[in-house]
Amino acid sequence: MDPRRLYSALVFIPLLYIGIRYAPPWLFSLLIGAVALFALWEFFSLYFSETHSILAKSLSCLIASLLLMAMHNGLPKILIAGLLGIVSIILAGFFLAPKAIKERLPMPVVYIFGILYVGLLLGHYVLLRNFENGVALVFFAIIVTWLSDTGGFFIGKSMGKHSLAPTLSPKKTIEGLLGGVVFSVIGAIICQFTFAPFFSLGQCVILGVGLALLGALGDLAESAIKRSVNVKDSGTIIPGHGGVLDRVDSLLFTGPAMYYYVMFSYPS
Repeated sequence: MDPRRLYSALVFIPLLYIGIRYAPPWLFSLLIGAVALFALWEFFSLYFSETHSILAKSLSCLIASLLLMAMHNGLPKILIAGLLGIVSIILAGFFLAPKAIKERLPMPVVYIFGILYVGLLLGHYVLLRNFENGVALVFFAIIVTWLSDTGGFFIGKSMGKHSLAPTLSPKKTIEGLLGGVVFSVIGAIICQFTFAPFFSLGQCVILGVGLALLGALGDLAESAIKRSVNVKDSGTIIPGHGGVLDRVDSLLFTGPAMYYYVMFSYPS
């Protein structure tokens, strides 16, 4: 265990708690936007050299900011669904043939995909925050996702023998995935007892399993993207943890999942 992981957690977790718990919706949206821009810049750095058009990267970050602003103010659900479809199709290509999709994606499409992959998916936390009990829902999604990541890491390290996706991420194991599911379900139940009583225990089990599996899929999605460009970490900005994109890869999938679960389970 790299001690820098602990030091970073001791710094960022309190800041994250304050930002979610006490920030008004507009400030929370700005915080999500800041995280998205860091992650998006790292994504572009994976694909393009540092000397590649700074103007194109900056313009793409501006478009991502406008997208997040639109989601904060209310973007039509049908448009969001269509954009999610575009992301899903391209991500499927990365899963099936990382190297081939890297070579075949035109540069403008890479920029569009990056904006949607990072901006649109993270933007669902803005939508989630706007629900009734939105603060609790955001905490629920993040806590359960990160407990799944933690359980997967420790169980995989100590007991992992069977590779989950050897081509995309050789170190991830089936045992780690199952450990992540157990931690995730336990975390969801703890959340229900402490600050999310609006969920039943049955719903917590469903969400625990679902978020753990989707979080693992999000992790593998970023692994597929990094595999396509032969890069291990998206960045080094967080000591011991890699880049911002490395820290939010699972959250990119669990945030939308949590949002649509709540939207369809509690229609207004």
